[in-house]
Amino acid sequence: MSLPSPEPSALSSPQRHCHLLLLLYLPELTVTLESISEINRVDRSVTRQDIAEVEAEIQRYHRLALQQEAGGAYRISGAELDQRLCLFHWLRRALRLAPEFVQAHFAPQVKLQLRKKQIEKVLYDEHNLLALVQHCSQRLSRKFTERDCYFLQLFMQHSLCRQTSTTFSEAQLAWLSARIEHQVAEEVVHHWQKRGKTAPHSSEIGLFALLFSQMHVPSASDVRHEYEHQLLEAVRQMIERFQALSGMHFSDDRGLSDQLYTHLSQALERALFGVGIDQSLTEEVTRLYPRLLRTTQAAVAGFEQQYALTFSQEEMGLIAIIFGAWLMQESALQEKQVLLLTGKDPELEREVEQQLRELTLLPLNIKYLDVTEFQRNSAPKGTALVITPYATPLPLYSPPLIHAELPLQAHQQQRIRQLLES
Repeated sequence: MSLPSPEPSALSSPQRHCHLLLLLYLPELTVTLESISEINRVDRSVTRQDIAEVEAEIQRYHRLALQQEAGGAYRISGAELDQRLCLFHWLRRALRLAPEFVQAHFAPQVKLQLRKKQIEKVLYDEHNLLALVQHCSQRLSRKFTERDCYFLQLFMQHSLCRQTSTTFSEAQLAWLSARIEHQVAEEVVHHWQKRGKTAPHSSEIGLFALLFSQMHVPSASDVRHEYEHQLLEAVRQMIERFQALSGMHFSDDRGLSDQLYTHLSQALERALFGVGIDQSLTEEVTRLYPRLLRTTQAAVAGFEQQYALTFSQEEMGLIAIIFGAWLMQESALQEKQVLLLTGKDPELEREVEQQLRELTLLPLNIKYLDVTEFQRNSAPKGTALVITPYATPLPLYSPPLIHAELPLQAHQQQRIRQLLES
């Protein structure tokens, strides 16, 4: 089976990646380097790079791999649940970035396979599926956009075509079964089972419950169910713990609670179902905000215990950033400008910077200046603190200067915190 090629066009890298990934989810389609190059209208060297980038992304976010078989065809390998979650995210992305490809190639090929597999048309007919999606919208008390409705119909058709069962752990099933999404998913699968012999197995209930949950952005203003009230209370307790550990207070703890509720609802599900997130901020948060990160980890520990899971460093870093942003907003502060005077011992200077960052939860903007340059021209305007491990005379004008002999003495630590947090 082969696919028709699209009209010549200058496709962006994200569009080519969407095409590539969706091709791999089409049943009975042989996907090779040549076929990908043809449909994306690029040479093989570009396609090889696209394959490598897509593989890196699905490995990072979904624990999947691309395998090339002896005949040159590519396929996705990994757990069925991870594969279905991967399709969920990439099909939604493709509907934003490459809707023409979805409509002209992906959707028709799925329908073709449904006919070949002799799936009863009553199960995948667009009119019937739209009515089913609208029923789900009403039961969930959520308004689906036109694109959401189209996505759900496509995903349902693909699931009918795929005819595979999805396995969940006990913890995952416990999470899903308590949710309103699970009740609606039961209705969807039971409706299909009553209408046709080739309907999905009951194991797909968990998949569709997760699907509905992943599409939803929870809001603290819309809390209705018991599990939602429990989560909101757990968030409030986390904030109280953070305040006790940090010695700082949030006057608008309702606003912080609302933001953390939305974030943690999704973070919990990512952690429970193994969905990764961007790693680019992890090293930066660890290096630049060590005390904020440690305080966050301590505040979140009880939350993790309550939900019987451990957040990744990436997830913990995002939570720390939320707390840090609210600390800055609370004190109406901008990042304090700190000048670190440098000389001939870079290792010593790095140690001074690290100890400085350990003293405050607030973000710091640390810049470097050679000691001799400082003696000639003093510090740039807006500098809150000058610190150096080297003995140096003060210029005519200078912000507060601290000569740091490691480890920093208690009175120096107190003075630094006063300058940085006032």
